[in-house]
This record gives sequence, C-alpha cells and structure tokens, in this order.
Amino acid sequence: MKSLLFWLCALLSCQSVALIYQQNGQWVESTEKTALSVEAQVQDVLIPSAASGFDALLPRGSEVISVDITDKDFVVSLRLDEGFLRHKLTEPQLERISRSIDLNLSHWSSNAQNIHISAEYQGKQVALSNFLNIQPVPQKPDDLNPEKTTSTTRATQKRSPYSGALNNKVLFISQAHGWIDYDDFREWSTQRGITHDIVEDFVNSEGMNQYLLEYLDLAGATTFTLRERDMNSDMLIVDEADLAYSEVGDDDLFNASGANGFANGQAPYSATNDPFRDNGGTDRIITTSSTETAYAQWTLNVPSDGYYHVYVSYSGNGNRPTDAEYTVRHGGIDTQFTVNQQKHRYLWNHLGEFYFTQGGDNHVRLSNQSDQAGTTVSADAVRLGGGMGDVRGNYHSIISGHPRWEEGARTWVQYQGANSSVYGSGDVSSRSRFADWEYYTGEDALYVSWHSNAFNGTARGTNTYIYSSNPPNGTYDTTQAIAGSAGLQTAIHNEIINDIRGSWDANWQDRGLRSAYFGEINPNHNNEMPSVLIELAFHDNEDDANALRHPQFRKIAARAVYQGIVKYFAARDGVTAHLLPEPPEQLQVLSQDSQTLTISWQAAPTDVSGVLGDAASSYVIYRSSDGRNFDNGIEVNGLSHSFNGLQAGQTLYFKVKGKNQGGLSLDSEVLGARLPHGQNKVLVVNGFDRLNSGQLIYENMPDIGGFVDRMYLRQMNRFDYVVEHGDALSDSQVAFDSASNESIEAGSIDLGDYVAVLWALGEESSLGVTLSSTEQSLIATYLNQGGQLFISGAEIAWDLDNLGSASDQEFYNNTLMTAYWSDDAGTYEATGLSGSPYAGINNIQFDDGSYHSYQVEYPDELQALSQADHCLQYSGAQFACTYVDTGVYKVIHLGFPFETITSQQKRNDLMAATMNYFLIDVDDDLIFEDGFEN
Repeated sequence: MKSLLFWLCALLSCQSVALIYQQNGQWVESTEKTALSVEAQVQDVLIPSAASGFDALLPRGSEVISVDITDKDFVVSLRLDEGFLRHKLTEPQLERISRSIDLNLSHWSSNAQNIHISAEYQGKQVALSNFLNIQPVPQKPDDLNPEKTTSTTRATQKRSPYSGALNNKVLFISQAHGWIDYDDFREWSTQRGITHDIVEDFVNSEGMNQYLLEYLDLAGATTFTLRERDMNSDMLIVDEADLAYSEVGDDDLFNASGANGFANGQAPYSATNDPFRDNGGTDRIITTSSTETAYAQWTLNVPSDGYYHVYVSYSGNGNRPTDAEYTVRHGGIDTQFTVNQQKHRYLWNHLGEFYFTQGGDNHVRLSNQSDQAGTTVSADAVRLGGGMGDVRGNYHSIISGHPRWEEGARTWVQYQGANSSVYGSGDVSSRSRFADWEYYTGEDALYVSWHSNAFNGTARGTNTYIYSSNPPNGTYDTTQAIAGSAGLQTAIHNEIINDIRGSWDANWQDRGLRSAYFGEINPNHNNEMPSVLIELAFHDNEDDANALRHPQFRKIAARAVYQGIVKYFAARDGVTAHLLPEPPEQLQVLSQDSQTLTISWQAAPTDVSGVLGDAASSYVIYRSSDGRNFDNGIEVNGLSHSFNGLQAGQTLYFKVKGKNQGGLSLDSEVLGARLPHGQNKVLVVNGFDRLNSGQLIYENMPDIGGFVDRMYLRQMNRFDYVVEHGDALSDSQVAFDSASNESIEAGSIDLGDYVAVLWALGEESSLGVTLSSTEQSLIATYLNQGGQLFISGAEIAWDLDNLGSASDQEFYNNTLMTAYWSDDAGTYEATGLSGSPYAGINNIQFDDGSYHSYQVEYPDELQALSQADHCLQYSGAQFACTYVDTGVYKVIHLGFPFETITSQQKRNDLMAATMNYFLIDVDDDLIFEDGFEN
C-alpha cells in the first residue's frame, strides 16, 4: 500500500512538506507534513478544513481548479462564488491569498517567481485583482472651493520654531498596524501577535513616534500621521463652547461662523460618526486686523503633569488667512505657530509637544492679527494628549479599551474627520485613502509606511516596496507606481542599508528593492504622491527581533528614513542635501560669579560613511527655570555662551541643539546651575547615558496573550535627572554647577574646585561602564585631596565589584569602601539608620515604574567595608547606603538612583542631610534684623 501511495504521489508531483498557514491573523508553519499534490496543497492552504484551526482565506466551498507551473510563472485558477467575486472580494483578502502562496512557493517550485491568480467567470479565467471594486477617494466637501488651488493656498501649512531641508514638504507617515475590531471572536485585537516579546503593531510605531517624527519636525516638515502620534493616554479637549474658552476684544469682531465644528462630550463615537460635522458643533470666527485687536483663548487645565502634543481644529467656511497666529503658553513660556487655515480644515492639526502642569500658566491663544485683509480666523477646538480610544468598533459596538496611539488607522482616520468612504474598506486602505483625502493641490507631498516582516523565523533583513500588480514574489516593476515612488524608495532603502551596516551590523541583509500589490500603496487609493512601504526587519527572527527592540536600532532606522527623504527631494530638485547635525556633546554649565553662567559644549562628530548628520554651523541654547519648560532659545556661534546679569541664588537649566541648513539636532542632555552668593559650590555630574533594550518596559498585555517589551523612552532615560539633584540642592540653598561625565573625562573641569561632587549614575551598568578607569582615577585624586562625594546608582556595585576588573574592585572596595552584596534588594523602600547621616528619614520610596522617573529594576544591596558604615536599609532586605569619613575625605553611596525617590520632600530631606554631613553651609544673603550678615 505504501508503495502505491509513493508512485501515486510521484505521478501527481507531490512532496512531503510542512506548509505555512494563517492562524488568527498570523503566519504559522504546520507541525505536520503533507504529501498531497501541489494542487491539493494550494487548496489546503487557501481553504483549510474547519477542523484544522487555520484561517480560511476564501469562502468555504471555493475550489482550486488547477495549478500550472511554467518556467517562472505559478498560475492558480480558482472557482469562486460569483456574488463573492463581484461584491465581497477585498484588497486585504487578495493580499493574504498572494502572501500565502508566496510563503509556500519554495515547496512547490524551485524556479517560479511570478504568481498569477485568476477566477472562473462567465466561461473565462479572469485575474482576481480585476474583481476589486475600489471607489475613488472623494474630495473633502468643505474644500470644494476655488481657493484650494490658488497660489495663496500653496503657502506653508505651518510655520513653527523649526525650519530646515523639509520646509514646505507635507509628509503622510503611516505607523501601519494597530488594534482593530475584527469580525470574529477576537473583537479588538492587534493585527500581529507576540513574537520574541515584541509586536509589530507597537515596535514600529514606538520608533516612529519617538524618533522619526521628531527628526522630520526638526527638519521643518508638516507631518500627518496615519495613527495617533501622542503616546500620552491622558487627554484634554477645550471647545469654543466650553467655559475654559474665552474671547478678548471688541464683541463686534467675534461671530458665529454657521459652519460645522467639533463638539465636546460626544464620545464614545459610533463607527461612522464624524466628530467635526455630525454632533451639532460649530466654531467662532474673528475678523482679522493688521495688528492684534482681539484673540480667542483656550485655558488648559491638564489632568496630570506631563508632556502633551497640542492640536488645533478650525472650520472650512469663510475666507481664511494663510497666517493664523497661534500661541501655546506652557509654564508661562510662549511658543508661536503660524497656520494656514485655508487648508487641512476639520481635523486635528498638530502644533508641537510641550510640558504642562496641573494648575500651571497654560493656554492656547489665537490672535486676529493677519497680513491678509478681509479675512476671518476660525476658533474651534484645542486638544492635548492622545487619550484612550473612543471610537466604537465597526463590528462590535464597544471601544478598544487601549490608548488611542495603539489603535490602527481605521479609527484614527475617522477621528480625523474623514468621510466613511475613506475608511469603510478597512484599516489598510484607510491609511493611503486618508492621505489622498487630505492632500491639497500644489502640496509637495509623499507617503511612507514603516512595517516589519515575517516568514518562517529564518529570513532576515530589509526590503522596500512600491506598487505593482504582482504579488510580493521578488518582482521589481517601476512602471505602475506613482511617479517619484521608485526614486523615493531607492533613497530610503539605500540609506537604511548603509546606516544599519555602518553603525549596527556590517552584515545586515539587503533583500532588495521590490514592487507588489499592497493595498496601502495602491494608486487607486492614493494617486496624489510618491509612496513607499518599508519592511525594516523580520520580527519572527530572533536576531532581527533583538535589533528591532533596541532603542538605538530604531533610532538608526528612523534617522535613515528621514535622511533618505531629504536626499530624495534634493536629488529630484537638483540641490545639495542638508542633513540635521547630531546633538552637541560634553555639555557643562558653570557659574563664573554670582551673576554669570557659562554654557559650553563640544561639536558632535560627523563621518564619511554617510551615517551621521552634517556638521552644525551654529547652536541654539534653550533655558528653563524648571528643567521641563524651555524657552524658544537663542542662536549662538562658537562652542560656548555666557548669560550675564543673572541673580545670585537663581536656579536655571539648559539644553543645546546644533543647527545648520538642514534644521535642528535632537536635544543635548539637560544640565543646570544655581548661582552662588559666595565661593562654595558643588558639582553635579550626569553619568547616566545608558539607553538599551535592557531598559524596555516589560508590559503584561493579556488581550494578546502575554508580556511585551515596550519602548517608552521617558520611562527609560530622560537625560535630565540633574533637575532632581539641582532642585534638592536649591531647596537647601546650595549653589551648584553641572557637567556631563564625558566633559569630566576630557579633563575640562577640575573637581578640586568644588567642596563636594554629586555623581548621578542612574541605571548605568556594565554595558555602558558605570565609571571608566579615567573617571575612577579623577575621583580618587579628588577624594585624596580632601574631597567629598555623593554617588548614587542601581548598578554601581554590580558593575565595579561583581563584574569588575581587579582595578575596578580596588577602587570600589578601598576608595568607596563598599562591597557588592546582591544585585536586587527586591523592594522599593528604604529607611534611615540610627546614628547615620540619614537617621530619622524613614519610608523612602523609590520608583517601581509608576512614578515620575523610571523603574529601578535591580537596586544594589551594599556592604560597608573598613571604616565605612551603613546609612539606609532596604525594607526586609540588606543595606541601601554606605558612608565613610576617613579623616581625609567623605563618601555617601546610594544603591539606588537619587532621582527615583518618589517624594520631592524626601529628596529634599536626603539632600539636606547629605549637605549637613559634608558640612556645606547654606549659600544665601540672609540679613538679620540687627544688620549683621550671616
């Protein structure tokens, strides 16, 4: 019998293989091998039995009539229900069918490359793609006016504090997959599952939201995202009908527009509700003037302190100016934006991101000042924060229960005021259809979508796609995509490969330029702009997944995509490409006297391999009183700048950006200083530079079946923890300077100039080196000359004593007089010990991941050596702190980061006790009533 089956199989050209199926939306390899004929295998992959547990990609009862393999062509002929063919076949289905065949193609043919799928119809075999009924994207109804294409409406959409190589460019950026409502038992689910602790729906959007969009903004682009970009799950909306809205100026200048507008309090929205047109909302209009004579104001009382993106909306009726002036006040600082209200109406227009505090001096103001006479500005609504998803599913009348930024494009596009015909055909096509819907004639626009790939766990590397009618089978046809798509693809693809190989993995696989039938880049959905789809890496391959999860890899990829976009426009226009500089390095903020601060830095590196940005030609220094809200900066030349005429006792914080023709760099770290009354100062050193995948937040997501690594950068390292140290020192009225540890290593600061040094190491660990040999030598020299050191961090003992070299251990044991006890105290609380500097400071809580800083995952337990003793003990565990007075120097060493103490008062108390132990006098100008100065 076995012999008969063998010969029958041979006659039918079958082989024993493990096929790849779709299961709950994911591609999986069968655990069982099959020896059916190729035709039967194709049938089984496309229409598996109900008992198999695999997804049917075609309706039950469909049939594979034949499979023909000729040279490089693999031709599948189907018999399908005519009603399904004419009315129900969708692009996502066709993509899944093509992808299914492509994933299994190597089992069925060693030569075939081109996949052709047809269906029997009226006696003929007709290409399956011919049955797709793709309706053209309608024009926005409020934009059906002659002004849309006049020269004035081609003006810049938004003028912000940022300007660069992407000025006047409108970029539609798709973060691809997210939570959607499925028409099955899953209800709301991600579109991809967990693989190697990451999910495609999140890992790519996290990189885009936190890196790519910032690069594009800093280069001057106007960006429209295809999913929410604000990862803050809090939200505040103030509408013109709300009490927090007010008007200042002559009443005759304000009128009701009679147009539709946003109406607050209408959520949750049905699956077809338009938040800007369907809920009875309206807006106010203000007659403009060449000078400001009136303004509308939205007062912002945010639900919690934090960073919020700011959006504004305005109506589409009336003669709007191209220079509507918005001012965002954040913590008493004003930042201005000029918005073209002739375009992009009835949606949330992004302005920028700012830090707001509850009860702070926060508002958005719309001025009636305009250079364009006879116009009116529209005042509708202001939104802060991404919030939680509040659009009901189109299959299940419930909301997702997840942050809006995690949801797919389907609900976001609706929330952005699009017509149901834009999103009615599903999540994939809604992305590009929204770009077409929102595009204005004359705009210099493009569309970029960022995905990761999956196959069988062995494939690796990057490929990119433009549109063509073939399946994703390796074909490259540049003739069917919108003009410019191939050029954009080539620029981005080459940059990604170059940069990953140059700064991550020299052997990164280049899988090539490709074209395919992907609905997201189909010109039938968006024929207005060049479009490209990126498959950055394979999330089902362990090595690629490890790259994808790493913040630095995502930063490299984001910078490469941004640089590729700049190079595309430059090549198209025949001009030089100007790239953003890298952030300046070796920052330090030093007081020269009681009224002068000097900020200095070093230029960032450049390279000849095309990975890094161009050199800075100038720098912008931003100043803040709280380390969170920064002013709009001053531009300077050179590598230092002094601020004069300040006040003794004043505390200020600074950050610096490089600037060139390409735009502005990412931020430097944040440092600060308190100006002294006298001579004594302490120095705060920021040595916490670590940012890697070990700091990702391991988040339980039971809705998709497990834990997922999440990249929330501000919960990993904000690079501004000098602020917590500086604020506590200021509370003790102690003057301080601050510097990066790199500037200390470079020898530009003499530690001996300070009565004490506070060295902040956060979660700096063995991967980043807590203290280099140079830093150890400088600290030892300083201490042996009578210095005083306060040093904190969660991994110092782990790195220097447990894992360190003999010289590391010598320094740690004999200079800091501390030994490693264990890597994890297993608690987030410590209390002061009697007789120590911290006696009486009890119940010190530090961050478990739910407070202002970052989770201290592994606080070191410490053991005092020699003359040292203990000053804090963990609750239910060993010691959290050592201290020593050798008679020559003093050291206090915390086994957890000082900045993670959750109570500001406790931080102040601990710092005051530290200064008291170091015998550092209060630095003030207190005058007693008898006239004697203290």
